[in-house]
Amino acid sequence: MRRGVAVDGIGTHNARMWERLARADIPYTRPQGVPPKSDAGKRRFLDDLTDGMIAGIDFAGMRVLSLAGGGGWDAILFAELGADTTLFDISARQLDTVRRLARQRGTPLTFVRGDMRDLSALGNGEFDLVFHKHSMVFVPDPQRVIAEVARVLSGDGVYGFSTMHPITLRMYESWTGTGWRLKTTYFEDRAIASMDPTWEFGQVRVHAPTLEYGHRISDLVNACVASGLAVDGLWEWSPGYDAGPAGSDDDLERQLPAFIRLRARKLANGARGSRSRIDPPSPPAFVRPPERSRPSRPRTRGR
Repeated sequence: MRRGVAVDGIGTHNARMWERLARADIPYTRPQGVPPKSDAGKRRFLDDLTDGMIAGIDFAGMRVLSLAGGGGWDAILFAELGADTTLFDISARQLDTVRRLARQRGTPLTFVRGDMRDLSALGNGEFDLVFHKHSMVFVPDPQRVIAEVARVLSGDGVYGFSTMHPITLRMYESWTGTGWRLKTTYFEDRAIASMDPTWEFGQVRVHAPTLEYGHRISDLVNACVASGLAVDGLWEWSPGYDAGPAGSDDDLERQLPAFIRLRARKLANGARGSRSRIDPPSPPAFVRPPERSRPSRPRTRGR
């Protein structure tokens, strides 16, 4: 397994933070719950895990890429439902978590460590489905990820991904006592700062100032279009709509969506793997955030 897999200082920093979170065993870094033993039960579990974004797709005989899916169930369930599955993640520890679980279950998986902006270890047209949950927020240049995904997708291949909602991400921790304010304008591309980059789950508290970016919805859609992907689904949603105390995350997410998710299909253009590779743009220079102005947000149990 090669070293120094991040494409820039931003990737290196965020990879280090995720290793720190994985060492603390926070829920985001390991599989949650236990799927049923039957194929039908596994499918229900996976459809819930993937928010129904790829419901109805028969995985038997498919080639699936779980992108930045280390620490979760999705790669294992794709494989156990009949897909030839590859798990790609930047965190060695989270890859090891899934590797151990797959070994215990006798589930065949291929593991690749790398930065989601550089899929050069994977071939053109290699996958029929790429599933990618939430991690786009950790890169400043999503168009680079999307271009790489388009390259590795086969003709008519499907890409499903989700990320933090760009408006809501700019408003966490900004309660004034009467309402919320934007930390940055919607048009700024810099990382979204946080006053307290502590990830908290019960008694576990981890200082992990990840760099997070609120990507504009139009930029994500247009990046798909530019890469030959046709968007056929876009959703804005929150994990729950029960109002919490005024100024809480739950209260904000009752009024604004916490996440967006998109589903896109590669436009067929001949034989599998026929699409020429797109050279991604150069990443922006890495600028370390000032002390106590860290681009993350407090995490609470169940988030």
